[in-house]
Parts: sequence; C-alpha cells; structure tokens
Amino acid sequence: MKLSLKPILSFCLLAVSLEVSAQMGTAPAPTTPDAQERLATQYFRQRDYASALVWYQKAADQGNAEAQYGLGWLYHYGLGAPQNYAEAARWYQKAAAQDNANAEANLGWLYREGKGVPKDYSQAMIWLRKAADQGNPSSANDVGWLYENGYGVPKDYAQAAEWYRKSAEKGNEDAENNLGHLYHNGFGVTKDYFQAMAWYYRAASQGSAVAQYNIGILYQNGFGVEKDYGKALTWFQRAADKGYPGAENNIGTLYQNGWGVKQDYAEAMNWYRKAAAQDDAEAENNIGRLYQQGLGVTPDKTEATSWFRKAAVKGNYNAIMALVSASGLEQVSGAGAAQAPANLSQIATTCNDKTTQSCISPPQVIFDPEPEYSKEARQDKYQGTCIIGLIVEADGSPSHITVISGLGKGLDEKAVDAIKTWKFKPATKDGKPVAAEAVVDVVFHLN
Repeated sequence: MKLSLKPILSFCLLAVSLEVSAQMGTAPAPTTPDAQERLATQYFRQRDYASALVWYQKAADQGNAEAQYGLGWLYHYGLGAPQNYAEAARWYQKAAAQDNANAEANLGWLYREGKGVPKDYSQAMIWLRKAADQGNPSSANDVGWLYENGYGVPKDYAQAAEWYRKSAEKGNEDAENNLGHLYHNGFGVTKDYFQAMAWYYRAASQGSAVAQYNIGILYQNGFGVEKDYGKALTWFQRAADKGYPGAENNIGTLYQNGWGVKQDYAEAMNWYRKAAAQDDAEAENNIGRLYQQGLGVTPDKTEATSWFRKAAVKGNYNAIMALVSASGLEQVSGAGAAQAPANLSQIATTCNDKTTQSCISPPQVIFDPEPEYSKEARQDKYQGTCIIGLIVEADGSPSHITVISGLGKGLDEKAVDAIKTWKFKPATKDGKPVAAEAVVDVVFHLN
C-alpha cells in the first residue's frame, strides 16, 4: 500500500478591495508595509507575479511577515523570479521567526525534502510541529508522517495516529487516508477494517486517488467487506482515471487473473504498461512475468529480464527473486557454477513482533566498506547502484555472489570484489544460524 505524502503548501490570500484609482495607478504608491503587502496580494490574485514580487519585496524588507511568506512562496514555485529554494527558505525563516504558521509549514517541508537547505528531519519536525500547534492541518498530517516513519523522532504509530486524527478532523484528505492506512494495518491502533474504510471514504470523497485505490484493495481482498472484484475494479478505475499507477497495475492484475472481468492478457499488459510508464516497480515486475511465462505474448527471456531489472533497481523483491532464480545463483568469480548449500533456508516468512509461526530472521550487514571505482567509470564520472544476490553462510561469510542488476564499465566486478570483504550477521531460524539468500545494493558515487 502506498501513501500519498505530498506537501500541501497553502497560500492565504487576503480579501482586499483596493480603490479603483489605485489599481489604475493614479493614486500614490503605498508606503506602509501593510498596504504594500495588500497591493502585492492583489497583483498575485491577478497572476501578475513580477509585480507581486516587487511589492512583496518592499513590504518584506520592512518586516511584514505575510509579505516575507509571500516572497518565499514566489521563489519556492518560481513565479515572477527563477525558482530558488534557498531564497524561499531564507524568507520563510524570517516569516516563521514571527510565528507565521504557513511559513513554518513550508520551511518544515523544505527541511523534510532537502530543498534549499540540508535534509534534516529533526528540523522538519520542529517547524512542522510549530505550524501544527497553530492549527495548520497539513502540518499536523506531516508530523504524523514523521512519527509513522521514524524520521527525526523515534517511530511511534500511536503518535502518528493522534496527529493524523487532528488533521483528518479538519478535513485534510491525506490525513484521512493515512489514518485509514493505520486502521487497515493495525499500526498504533486496533486493526479495524470498518474504520479504515470509513476514513478512506472520507478522503476518496474529496477526490484522493490513493484513498480510492485503498478502497479497491479492501474489496479486492475482502478486508472488512465481502470480496467483490467488480467494486474493486470500479474504485481502481476511479484512481486510474487520475493517473494513479498502483491502481493501473491492479487493474492489470484483475485482467491477468480474470477476477471480475474476462481474462485478457493483452488488456493486462496494456494496464501494466500504463503503470510502468510512471516507473511503478510492481507493474514492471508483472510485465516481466508475462514475458517470462508467455502470457499474451511470445515468451522472451531477454525482455523478461529487462523488465525484472527495471523493477529490481527500485527494490522490488519479487523482481529481485526472479533474477536470483534465473541466475541459478551462479558464482561470478571462479570456475563455473557452484552448488547452493544443502542447508539453504528460503526466507518465506520473516520474523517480526507479531509472527507466531516458524520464521527466519534475515541476515544483516555488519561491515560494508565502500567499493573501489574502475578507471573507466571514474573517467566517465559514472555513478549508480549494483544489485547483488548472494548466500550468507551460517558463519556469516558471503558466497555464490551474483550480479542481479549491473552497471557495466567495470563496476560489476568491483561490486563483487567489495562484497567478498563484507561481513554479515547470519540469518537465524529457531535461534540457530542458517545459510540464507540475501540481496544487497552496492552504491557507487563520486565524492
């Protein structure tokens, strides 16, 4: 499930009524900062951003907080001047120092995204919390998001739920969806599909594509409602009409499996391609599956591998495992292929605090020195990520190292050499170390 966590950057426009003579330029130019800010806002309403910038600047230089915020907003979006996040942050900072809630909210967003300022979740939390405490609903939602993900603060689902609720009760559609997500999964609240559906509906009624998608998920899986592929399709279609890639992918899944519709591999491919055009990793993996199995297309191992690689680079687990399986865990270096250990454990169920069945705690990297650069890649200033499959033996040593998604230019070999020096905490099953498959990223970046 994906969350929509976009910044909602509001701009409070004052309802002003300037004298007609002043609008026509026959009255003396305003000299007080409040009047200058009102004139700037009037220009903004007329979409004359260059003139708005001039008058916001005059008022901002005299310390008017609304003008400082407005000036930051224009720089933020590149209206009336080239986009400049650093300049936006500077003016937001001045307005925020005067307790301007919108400036606090936007400054927090810049810190969260690392735009114009270093990415700093702790600073983001400080400013978003200030704005939220003044009643800014989008900031309350963002505070919840930071708590849910443990960014800048310890992860705390209960706190996330509290902040989402504050925002949702003021009608923020993202918070409504996010609160539904917590109820859907039982994060910080008792799992309750009825409550999840109720909050998703509130967000969906405001046009939230991700909430419409989430309602489709509930119907597709029969979570809290009778399983109904027809209703799932209806909700997925609403989200897809807004271009939401997850919904496009799931419509493809319905057609591929004949759930609620006549099975149609060509139509499934059509929807998967729409989602993949937006870089949806699951859709890319699904296209690879169709080519791998020859469903609606001529079987094509090369084409399947190409799509699996696209998805794997984005961290899609199914695609990574498809590439690992296709590789046969062949050892990259040394003579020929090596046989996998007889005691190799497949990680079908990963242990967590809610798991009661037999499970495996996956291996963990405990020492990972950076790889060396190849001469060719350094000369070309080439950067990227190699995805490597391997087996972590019961003693923590790496073996059967396989390049799943490579970069070329000699970096694949350097990645393999680096992995040979890495150290791992082995996987455990029932408290005992076991050999297990692992997939790791080896990142190449130039300082």
